[in-house]
Amino acid sequence: MISYSFENGLNIHEITALYSKKDMAQYRGDMAELAAGLANSTMMTARDDGHLVGMIRGVSDMHTVLFIDELIVLPEYSEDNVDQELLNQFLDYFKQIDRVVAVSEDDHLRKLLQKQDFKDSDNHGARCMIRPRKLLEIRY
Repeated sequence: MISYSFENGLNIHEITALYSKKDMAQYRGDMAELAAGLANSTMMTARDDGHLVGMIRGVSDMHTVLFIDELIVLPEYSEDNVDQELLNQFLDYFKQIDRVVAVSEDDHLRKLLQKQDFKDSDNHGARCMIRPRKLLEIRY
């Protein structure tokens, strides 16, 4: 039976196992940095008998805005609707939030969000703008 709960962080081994099953190459370079980012996010996990099978994470001020960044579920659990249940429970927890923004390049997540009445920002007068990662320049 799948259990869902909020967690403060994951160990490197769990992160590596979960992220290596998906095409998440942008995160695979520095697992320590990813672990720190996850620890500073609001994260809900799905576990099957203690084994991590999925997670959703976001960042929120708990009053006005929630940013959902990713939803990852092991492929063998996607048929069990674990991804949909993670999203449902996460959104239910944040139901008081006025503005929920999701950023994703994952088509499957986009379809799940559309089922929850998310709309493309271009259709509503709002635009999502993303700055690509910049390397720090050393200045002397």
